[in-house]
Amino acid sequence: MSNKADKPQTDRIKECIKILKQIREEVGIPDDNPSIRLLKKRMERYMRDGKPQEDRIPLVNSDRLILYKLPRKASSFVEVTMRVSRISYPQLPSDLVAELEEQTNSATPPDPAHPSPPASTD
Repeated sequence: MSNKADKPQTDRIKECIKILKQIREEVGIPDDNPSIRLLKKRMERYMRDGKPQEDRIPLVNSDRLILYKLPRKASSFVEVTMRVSRISYPQLPSDLVAELEEQTNSATPPDPAHPSPPASTD
């Protein structure tokens, strides 16, 4: 059941889109990076259901970890930080790859506010 203290969906969407844009434009990590794709999938779920999440994702081809907090409360902001790790990640660990594939292959309808571009017929 929703509570007045819960973050509204419009705020969740605005905050997530702003952070993804900053990662792409200011930090320079492309959207097709598997770690960013996984973060985006988790954010999409959060934008829909509002359930709080907090985790870390190894950044592929880097020695960094993506740490994120997706809060329930309206008084808290979505947070994504990158921290240097002692380990370099040439690829995502297999459990995260499986999660990304499962989420990518699920029949989740596209967000009407952000429809997917039509598939190429080449």
